[in-house]
Amino acid sequence: MNRIVVLFFWGLILLGFVSCSGADSYTVGYLSPASFRERFKAEGNFMAERLRELGHEVVIKEAEDDDALQLAQGYELLEQGVDVLVIACVNGNTIAPLVRDAKSQGVKVVAYNRLINNSDYDLYLTGNNASLAGLFCEIALEKKPRGNYVLLNGDRFDRNGFELKQHIDSILAPHVASGAINILYDTYVEGWNGERAGFELQQVIDAYGTDIDAVITCSDPMGLAAVEVLRKYDLLGEVVVTGQDAILEAVRKVYQGEMTMTVYHPHKVLGYRTAELVDEMLKGRDISELATSRTNNGFADIVTFKVPSQIVTSETIEEVLIESGQYSWSDIR
Repeated sequence: MNRIVVLFFWGLILLGFVSCSGADSYTVGYLSPASFRERFKAEGNFMAERLRELGHEVVIKEAEDDDALQLAQGYELLEQGVDVLVIACVNGNTIAPLVRDAKSQGVKVVAYNRLINNSDYDLYLTGNNASLAGLFCEIALEKKPRGNYVLLNGDRFDRNGFELKQHIDSILAPHVASGAINILYDTYVEGWNGERAGFELQQVIDAYGTDIDAVITCSDPMGLAAVEVLRKYDLLGEVVVTGQDAILEAVRKVYQGEMTMTVYHPHKVLGYRTAELVDEMLKGRDISELATSRTNNGFADIVTFKVPSQIVTSETIEEVLIESGQYSWSDIR
């Protein structure tokens, strides 16, 4: 009889252990803007890798820059019973109904890199736009302290694009006021789109000629498009060209001296950190304890975790990208 009681007792312990283990396993859905957005794809894959290491299931959906498709994908994930939605949104406004419905169902929501407007959710992970603008302007002013600047900013409906422009304008303002810098042209570029940026730069040259000293673009596709326009006028290496995301083709152009710089957001560090923050939330931790700031999205002050980025120039490629394992020299040369 005692043996039966003991076996029953251990059976209950084992059952409790299994139940608790199962309770600690959750499903996380990641809504990526597009398969061709290399940064979001890479960081999403690292996030999924770390979440699986932590015992969670991950489902990834890619919307190909179609906000209606992303909305439908989000509702599909809710129907599948995900516990968390991590959203790198195509459109920060149109995705808000999904966020509100997710929260009403008890699903945690994280806005990844792109702010979601007019809704309340658990966490916003983003870069430091003030620091990023500083990197763009610092290198432009160092190499071209005087002259004509063209500013090809990000998407006006993306909070990052809007904030970057504000910070760039603020940094350049005293140089403009002194007469050292002339802003020849200044515009937002919808979707951070390379083709559109190339078109805009060509229009500038058609209207004002080739007396351009710096083209500050806020994404690598835009920077690469600027390089191709400048190539037609033998201006490569003469004009400062900036970019962001350190995609391989941009890094190659930096190495070749055709682009001046790009910015690296450490993919594995970001993906892993996001996964670990999600895991902490699922375990019941008050994530505001880890916040670096809060961001108002027009409806609420969202707990925000800002992540640092690194400048990539021809001089820093080895330190930033090779030693970190992001690329090898055979990839770049």
